[in-house]
Amino acid sequence: MNIKYAIILAFGLSSTVAVMSQSAPLTEEDIDSPSENAIVLPMEEAKVSVIYDPKNSVSFTDEGVKGTSDGLTLDLGEIDFGSGDYSSIWVEMANIMKPTGQTGFDFYLDDMLLEPKTDFKIAQELPHLDSYESDKQPQTGLFFKNKNVPLNQISVFNVSGDDSYGKITAAVAQGVLNQSNAEVYLVYEGHHQTQFEDVYGKQGETWNLLRGDYSKEKYAGLATLVDKYKDRFKKMVLWDPDKEWTWCLAQMICAQQKGIPVTKEIKDFFNNELNWNIECEDITGKWATKLEAYQWAIDNLAEGCHKTLSFSAGLRSDYITNPWKIYDYAVASKGFVFFLKDSEPDEFAMIQKICKKMNYQPGSSTMGYGAGKDGDALNNATNPHNVGFMVSDYYANGSFWCSFPRKAFQQRKGQAVEALPGKIYVSLIWSDGDNVQFDSNQMYNMFKNARCRGKVPVGMTMAASLQELNPVLLEYFYKNLTPNDELVAGPSGFQFIYGDKYNENNYEKWLDINQKWMDTAGFHTACLWNTTNKERFGRYMKTCGLQGVFDGFENNKERYEVGKDDEGIVCILQGAHCWEEGDVYKDLISVKPNGQKPVFRNVYLIAANYGGAEGYERLIRELQRVESYLPNTYEFLLPMDLCATLKEYIEKNGGGKHE
Repeated sequence: MNIKYAIILAFGLSSTVAVMSQSAPLTEEDIDSPSENAIVLPMEEAKVSVIYDPKNSVSFTDEGVKGTSDGLTLDLGEIDFGSGDYSSIWVEMANIMKPTGQTGFDFYLDDMLLEPKTDFKIAQELPHLDSYESDKQPQTGLFFKNKNVPLNQISVFNVSGDDSYGKITAAVAQGVLNQSNAEVYLVYEGHHQTQFEDVYGKQGETWNLLRGDYSKEKYAGLATLVDKYKDRFKKMVLWDPDKEWTWCLAQMICAQQKGIPVTKEIKDFFNNELNWNIECEDITGKWATKLEAYQWAIDNLAEGCHKTLSFSAGLRSDYITNPWKIYDYAVASKGFVFFLKDSEPDEFAMIQKICKKMNYQPGSSTMGYGAGKDGDALNNATNPHNVGFMVSDYYANGSFWCSFPRKAFQQRKGQAVEALPGKIYVSLIWSDGDNVQFDSNQMYNMFKNARCRGKVPVGMTMAASLQELNPVLLEYFYKNLTPNDELVAGPSGFQFIYGDKYNENNYEKWLDINQKWMDTAGFHTACLWNTTNKERFGRYMKTCGLQGVFDGFENNKERYEVGKDDEGIVCILQGAHCWEEGDVYKDLISVKPNGQKPVFRNVYLIAANYGGAEGYERLIRELQRVESYLPNTYEFLLPMDLCATLKEYIEKNGGGKHE
């Protein structure tokens, strides 16, 4: 066997190249360097010929060859391997640029191009059930619902050109108008129109997008809406952007008194442009501090608020450039609205005071997002009072989509494959689907537009609450599942909670609600975070009715419990958070195959960064790199199939005891 030559494609690339052959039998050890008996091919000037180097850039050093020419071609000469039995070729290339499709190398043996093995193995592809619709009754009673109306009674307004004040004002107006019937829909971005078209057909055929001409373009969408529905509002509520808490109070007042919130500029615009001069309640100086304002709301508005919904829905510091969209659902539902930092003791105490006044029961949710630096940490204040989190800051048109009938769904259960020693079994999960704003934005866009979806098994986290909150959206995902897609419950199942913080007196009630909602959402696996108490984690496993749980805090590696209906359930570490291309490769090659038993691994893909329309292509490139690094070792499964495989392996090999 002779090595003939290597071609280096190096656009602007300075490279040091070492080519080695390597005996590479499969071992228990991670192969991260040539074996001791490898033949090293020294890159010496006397033994290497330069075939193509238009820049005359090649130089020989003690480290090897360096060159910068695009298409640099080197002949490494004839190498006699003697009687050695070599099963692979090891190639190392150091460079100052990250290799891409344009910067890399080709390797030839006797003039035949040698390509690394990249066809990674999908362990199994099974069809979904004949129908995703379940005969079970969907869950009900925890989210606001209104009535769905015929298309000819629905108005769709284009607010994409409005500024942030126009958009948030339109959202509150939409919420007021949709309190009984879902009559108003807002288009902020292109996918909001696409989602409406998924149900009602193309714009211009059966419905029209409305936006009139007004002197202030930044309020044109808002003005078009108000012009049509002037007689439905009883007053304006003047709030002060410099006192952000007045925005939260304005939402609640408008919700309960059929009002519309206005800044001074918008009020003057309505007066002059629309000749609209109804009563205006000025709350800009009504309270000296935010705590005084929320105490007033507790005393005067709490009785009229929704009994299971509250909203952390104020104005975050970036609202001028990126305003939230949850406001319509907050107003339509009449939930208690606040924006307080759990990290500030006085504000933390006020959050708890609101919860105590409302006497929320298990299953209650705070929607929106936390005001603190760590928005998730709002759980620290609300969980002890039976309130879970439903992150939804950028969730648009909630007051419209909630009007559709509740629906229950089903997926096939996970099926085990034979787990063999020396193999690494891997599942992959997209993050953040517990956030309904991710489901309606990033996840929807990925399912709609991502290239190569379906060519690699990946679980997508999803909110079980959608069966009541937005059944149309959940059905969209079910309708478009490929055999390599699975819907997985995100942290912590039905809601995002900190398991260590939830009210102990009502934790069992929450677990019962959690099981029922995940069951009728059709989920078989879930992620669980912030539950370091192993006893609580075990109670979750035993009651959830799932096949597997992925522990986001890496505290329960390959744990086994006997769960609901005496079926075994396993826990697998959720694994590394992968933010950018290269992270999956780095994580998986760090896993060592074991010649005595199989290895089980999950990888957590951060949807906001790693995902998008290119997310699956990016992932496939990484899995191809992994396969070329250590061929015939990794096998990829859906999360539910990985859990089923681990469960079967544990039970066949003396399982039945946790950890």
